[in-house]
Amino acid sequence: MTSERFLYLLSRLQVWSRAGERAPHKPLLILLAMGNLCGGEPRLLPYRNIAERLIDLLARFGPYRRSHHPEQPICRLPKDRLWELCGHVPAAGATGVPSHGQLMRSDVSAGFPEAVHSLLVAHPEVIWMGTQYLLDSYFAESLHDDLVSEVGIHRVMQPALKSRKRDPGFRREVIRAYEHRCAVCDYDIRLDNNLMGLEAAHIRWHAYDGPDEVSNGLALCTLHHKAFDLGGISLLDDLRLVVSDDLHGQNRAFDLWFLDHKGKPIRAPRHNDQRPDPLFLHWHREQVFQG
Repeated sequence: MTSERFLYLLSRLQVWSRAGERAPHKPLLILLAMGNLCGGEPRLLPYRNIAERLIDLLARFGPYRRSHHPEQPICRLPKDRLWELCGHVPAAGATGVPSHGQLMRSDVSAGFPEAVHSLLVAHPEVIWMGTQYLLDSYFAESLHDDLVSEVGIHRVMQPALKSRKRDPGFRREVIRAYEHRCAVCDYDIRLDNNLMGLEAAHIRWHAYDGPDEVSNGLALCTLHHKAFDLGGISLLDDLRLVVSDDLHGQNRAFDLWFLDHKGKPIRAPRHNDQRPDPLFLHWHREQVFQG
């Protein structure tokens, strides 16, 4: 296995796709496996160990679902030649793979094939290259550092994250459209003439073909940007703020930053053609919001 072959297989990853729906199960599984490798874990781990971690990652970084099915990526990834299952694999059920319960009771273990594992052990820089590709392809930029840290890839001594280049005019135009203030809380703190902590958020993520257009952008402070990308808040088509029931806090700050704005419209751009496009808002509510 060469680094070129590994990166090629990542680029050919068979990820379920339909009309922009998010299905980051396989990318999260590969990131988790690379993090386990960085932490010195064995090449193959019991299904139970992998599934429990993957469920947590899907709940935190995947689209909202009433239940998560780690058996799907764990059993389907071998077809991409980046994964293997060992042990007595139960018979497939109606979904095409064994059930989660069957696998939890089995002796199945899983992990990278020996050729992939050997490559990543010998060349840890390839871990970083693969990580960067998966992050850019499947996740919002504001989540990259959190995700890398969560799976443990930060232990590999590599340069800081460098996301692919974006249109520099997007941030400028979005911030200008929202009059240099957070659309939710009116945050506009400056040091001299430099805005601090005000960002341009994509409504439909760049990784899912969201365009660099003002109608796909929101000017948000750092806190509301992170909450928006994690699915803690979203917007209805009339631009009223919705807050996830899973978002909570124990002091007045939570009320001040979130509950006080719940159900209220954000401050929209003056020009109608710059207002958030309902198509992009629908995508965010369906694919990101933890509602």
